[in-house]
Parts: sequence; structure tokens; C-alpha cells
Amino acid sequence: MACTTHWSHIEKVAAIAVSLAQLSYPITFITGRTFENHISNLHPNIKYAPILGPNDKMSDDDTKTYMSIPPGPEQELFIMKKVLAENNPYLKESVEVEFKKFKEQYGDDKPLIFLYDVTFTGSYPVQLGAPGIKPDANVGIGISPLAIESNDTFPFRSGKVPHPGPDSKEVHFKAWQEFNAEWFNKELNGAWWAKLRELGVTQEKLPAILHAFHALPEHLLLMGIPEFEFPRSDFRKDIRYFGAFKKVGDQGDSKPQLPAWWDDIEKAKREGKKIIAVSQGTVEANPKDLTLPTLEALKDRDDVLIIATTVISEPEDIPNLVVPKNARIAKFVPYDLLLPTVDLLISNGGYGAVQHALRLGIPMVVSGIGQDKPTTNSLVEWSGVGINLKVRQPGAKIIGEAVKVALEDEDYRKKARDLSKKYEKYEMGEVADGLVRDLVWEWVEGRRRDGGNGEV
Repeated sequence: MACTTHWSHIEKVAAIAVSLAQLSYPITFITGRTFENHISNLHPNIKYAPILGPNDKMSDDDTKTYMSIPPGPEQELFIMKKVLAENNPYLKESVEVEFKKFKEQYGDDKPLIFLYDVTFTGSYPVQLGAPGIKPDANVGIGISPLAIESNDTFPFRSGKVPHPGPDSKEVHFKAWQEFNAEWFNKELNGAWWAKLRELGVTQEKLPAILHAFHALPEHLLLMGIPEFEFPRSDFRKDIRYFGAFKKVGDQGDSKPQLPAWWDDIEKAKREGKKIIAVSQGTVEANPKDLTLPTLEALKDRDDVLIIATTVISEPEDIPNLVVPKNARIAKFVPYDLLLPTVDLLISNGGYGAVQHALRLGIPMVVSGIGQDKPTTNSLVEWSGVGINLKVRQPGAKIIGEAVKVALEDEDYRKKARDLSKKYEKYEMGEVADGLVRDLVWEWVEGRRRDGGNGEV
């Protein structure tokens, strides 16, 4: 298994690894050295392997450059080129080293199955024809909405719901052509294609990198449910959804440390108050985007209790933070425990948080424009489970108005609850195990067809 070196990815892919390790699968888990200790202590059946090269993700100089660029497309392009394209040779080498070890130990007597975060680009060069070792099966793990090109949808990250008219396919096709011609995508794809050529890929036509995430893997294991995806007539068939995580984070059995005010939530519920959670996420973490304006917007409402999490910063380190009497704040609160108490989630549209809320039937107010958030938030809008504000910093007035509508219009809660019932049939560990078992039996049948004994 392999994962991009970022906590919001690690916590989810590691949860899948643990579910398989508990079923006695032996796993080598490749990621950056930042998470070596975390991965090494997940389960006895999980062995850590490092990403090779000088850096996990970016050098110190790169990080300084990244932080010096104002939030927006230029900053996002910088980090995507570094992580997805320029690191590709190191990621490919890291995978090849572990594949070689496996083959030297087991030869062809055991199947080599590779499950990887789709943003971990180390296997793509070989899949596109570069020299290297191919596993017996590869599975892309997707923890964001589908980015695959389709004439039934607008482009990934466009933030638009599908065009409903009879000319929809033509409209969407044109939008995709324009999308791929935009400077951002031309720069990103150009950097990735150049690295693929360096690594020995010779085929003439290469896929756009965002499309590749969900087009190149032989099989897809996706967070979410098909009902929370735009309908597509050209949907690939080999997708297995696993619903939402019931628990993410450290994957351990230790009891989480809760803030001193935790019992105030239960007290507020008894008093009939609505619990509103607001969180900024781990990538676009500026509290001025959502957290601070939410506290300002709702400070005079005595019918709500606001729970704000700052995620990457200690609350006392946030300039100009004023915590009103109807709010409680902490750097981190386990969503596993918090969200079951919540009546409304305010989020920038991180896919994991949205999925967690949907599993529990919680309506949302979302507002974010970076990474996959425009697509996630357009799905929230399209499915009717929340209000999409469509900007990075909506401000206190707009947030306050949206919260009022979301709490008073029962249709949002009803649609969220109806959708939550669809999650009940999914169990992440069972889905992952079922896919791996099927891949093993495909390998067995292949050996039999090739004249082997087919024994496992």
C-alpha cells in the first residue's frame, strides 16, 4: 500500500490498511518518513517503508516558497507540481524497491497486490509503459469525488452541477476542452508529462493527471456512495464504493482526550439548543475563511452552541480570536464523537468531513474553492443536503443567513437523512477484503489458465 504524505490522506488509507491487517493480510505501507512512527505502530501485520529521495513532500525551501505565495491558484499549482509531478521519480523508485523485495522473496508463488492513494503517482509511469515491475493487480484508493473526464459532467473543480438540457453532452464536452486548455491545467499536465517522458514513457498521447487518478488504476476503491456522485452514462464498471469511515485518526484503542467543556454539548442539547460545528480543514486552514466569521455571525444567537475546531493551530495562537459565550473552541475534537451530536456542519468541503456528515444525516453549509472542494460542494448542492456558498471567504453576514435557512428549512435535514440510509449497507473493511479476495482468485485462475497449479 502507498499514500501521499499528508495527514488527511494518511488517516484514511491507514484505516483501510488496519482493516486488512486485522484479517491477517501482510502489508507493506509506503509513505513519507514524517509518518514512520504512526504507520509502524498501527498493527503487527503492517510494515513501514519510506518514500525515497531527499524529502517527504517538499524541501524546506519549497515550503517557504509555498507559504510566500498568497492562497489561490498559483499557490495550489506550486504544491501540486511539486508533489504530483516533480516527486514522481522518487515515488516510482520507492514502489519499485518494495516490489523487487516481494518478488525476490516470493517469486510468482504469491500475488503482489498494490493498493494506493490515487494521488500517489509512483505506479503510473509503469502503467503507462515505462520500464519497471508491474504488480499482479493494482487498486486505486480514491478519497475525493471522481475526477474522470465525462460528457455527462462539467470538469472536476469547476464547481458546477451538470447541465440538464438536451445539449448537455455537447456543453460538457466543450467545457472539458476549455478546462484542459486553461493555464493551470496546461502547466500541471506539462510538468507531469515531462516527468513521465524522463521515466521512459513513450506512448504518444498521455492522460491529464486529474483524469489519470481515476482512469489508470485497474480497480477503484472509493470513499462514498454512488448516490453522491453525478450520474454518468460512461461510468467505469470496476468501482467499489465503501461508504464513509466510522472512525479515522490514530486507529488505536486509546480513549481520546476531550476538552474540558465537552459536557457543555450534552447540556445544550438538553436545553433544546442546536449544535453547530465549524472546521476549516487541514490544507486551506486560514480561520478567517470560515471559523472567525462563523463565530461573529452567530455570536448573538442564544439558541445554538458553536463548536469550532482550529485543526492545525492552537486557539490561543490565532490573532483576533474572540470566543463568544455561545461557542466552545479546541484545536481538535474527534469527529467520531462530535458529529453524532451536531445539527449542522459548516465546512470548506473537505471530502472526508462531508462523507462523515452524510453518513450521520447532518445537513451542511459549505464554502471552499481549493483542491477537490468545488466539486464536493457542488455535489452537496446538487443532492440537496446543504447550501453551497461557492467562495473562499463568504463573510459573517452570508454565513449567518445560510445557517438560518439551513436550520429552518427541514428539506435539507430530510434529504441528508434519506441519503444517510444509503450508507448503512457499506462496511469499509468488508468491501476492501472482498475486493482483495476477488483479485487473489483472479490471480489463481490466471495461473491455472497458464498451466500452473493454481494453489494459494
